[in-house]
Amino acid sequence: FAQILTNLIMNSLIHGFAESSKGRIVMVVKLEDAGMLNIHYRDNGIGIPEEHRSSVFEPFFTTNKQNGTGLGMHIVRNIVVQKLKGKISVDPSHTPGAGFHIRLPIVEKEGIFRHG
Repeated sequence: FAQILTNLIMNSLIHGFAESSKGRIVMVVKLEDAGMLNIHYRDNGIGIPEEHRSSVFEPFFTTNKQNGTGLGMHIVRNIVVQKLKGKISVDPSHTPGAGFHIRLPIVEKEGIFRHG
């Protein structure tokens, strides 16, 4: 979770707020009865152009080679999909700014929530 949140926040700071000294990041986390954890992440930065949304999770994709390797969101996707068996998508409706929706399966064990 730390790696996911760090990469999302760093992307907002480096790319979303590159032209501004102010910005806002909001995360809404909800636990569903069906054993799913939903995380909706959004910022109010410059956003992701529509033509780049399908490439965001590709390795080495970046719009700013001076301030990034293009691996951050690829790493996030791999952690969410491969390690945590979840799903992540770009929120196409979120403007201004960038938005992501993460959905993860979890189970409760003795009052402690754990990943499946």
